[in-house]
Amino acid sequence: MTRCEIDLDRFEHNIARVKELAGESKPMAVIKADAYGHGAAVLMRKLFSKGIEYFGVANIGEAMELRRTFHRGNILVLGYTPPHLMHYAADYGVSLTVFSLDQARALNDIGQPVNVHIKLNTGLHRLGFAPTQQSVEEIREISKMENITIEGIFSHFAQSSDEDDMAQYAVFKLMLGLLADEGVDVGHKHICDGIALGKYGNLGLDMVRPGAIFYGYGNGVLPIMSLKSQIIHIHKVPAGEGVSYGMTDKCDHERVIATLPYGYSDGVPRLLSGGKGHVTIHGKKAPYVGVLCMDMCMVDITDIPEAKMGDDVTVFGSAEGDFTFTEAAAMVGVNVNSLLSGIARRVPRVYFEKGEEVMFTDYLF
Repeated sequence: MTRCEIDLDRFEHNIARVKELAGESKPMAVIKADAYGHGAAVLMRKLFSKGIEYFGVANIGEAMELRRTFHRGNILVLGYTPPHLMHYAADYGVSLTVFSLDQARALNDIGQPVNVHIKLNTGLHRLGFAPTQQSVEEIREISKMENITIEGIFSHFAQSSDEDDMAQYAVFKLMLGLLADEGVDVGHKHICDGIALGKYGNLGLDMVRPGAIFYGYGNGVLPIMSLKSQIIHIHKVPAGEGVSYGMTDKCDHERVIATLPYGYSDGVPRLLSGGKGHVTIHGKKAPYVGVLCMDMCMVDITDIPEAKMGDDVTVFGSAEGDFTFTEAAAMVGVNVNSLLSGIARRVPRVYFEKGEEVMFTDYLF
C-alpha cells in the first residue's frame, strides 16, 4: 500500500521550536492545502492541544471543511472569498481577509457579524491595500461598519532579500502608525511567515504565521512525513528491451524490475523518470526506469537481490540514503512546499507516536 507516514513526535518537537522562535507572539499555524499535504484535520487538533489557537487556510472551502471536523480554534481565510460565499464566514464562525473597500461593503451587506483581517500590500504586489493615505481612510471606514470587526492586519514578505524585507516591514509599520493616528484598532499584527520567523524573530509584532516550519522545513526542525509504498510485482526484462511507455531505457544486459503502485497522479513528479530519481529498498537505492505512469512506476532492483514481493519501499524519506522531498523538489525545479502539497489525497495518511500507529485517514473509505 502506498501511504504517507507522519511522525507526530517530530511534529511536537517542531511545535515547541516554533513557539520558542515566536516568543511572546501568537503563532497562527498555516494549515492550507491540507496542512501542506500532511492532513489538516488531524494536525489542527494536535496543534490546538499544544496551545496553538489560530489557524490560516487558503479559501472558505478549506475553512468550512475544518470547522465541520473541529469546532474550536480561530480560522482565518488568507485568500479571496467571493461575495456569494461570504455568508459562510458568519455561518461557520471563521474570519475573512479583506483587501478592498468594495469587498468590505459586500461583506457588511450580508447583515451578519464577521471578523476580518486587513491585508496590506507592502511590496509583494499580490493582494492588499496600497500604502497610501486613501487606504488609511478606507480602512477607517471599514472599522466603523456595523457588521465587521477588524481582528487583525497583515502583510507578506516577497523574500527578495533581507534589505527588501526590511523595507517592506518599514512600510507596514508606517501604515500601522497612520492607522493608530486615526484611532483605528487593527487588532493582531502579523507579517512573518516561518521563513521570516527563523530569520528575524517576531519583529516585535504580536502574531506570526508559520507554515512549512511546522512540517519540518526551516530553522531547527525535523521533517515529519515520509512517502512509502511496496513492491507489487517483480519480473526480468531481457537485454535490449525497454520499460514503460515508449519502451525507453533499453540496456545491453538483463535486469530485474520491480513495479510499484503509485504514479504521477499520486504526486510523484514524472520528471523523476529514467533514473533521475530513485527509491530506497532495504536501505539501497533503486533508480526509476522508463517513464513514470499515472498510477504505477518501475524501478531497477538488479543490485538488490534480497528484494521480494510486498517489501516496503521508501519513495521520499529522511533516513540516511533516502531520497528526500527537498532533493526531489530541487531536481524537478519546484519548491518543497509544491511537492509536499502535491501528494494526492487518495494516498492514505498514517500517523505514528513513539513508533506505533495511532491514526489512519483515507478519503476514499
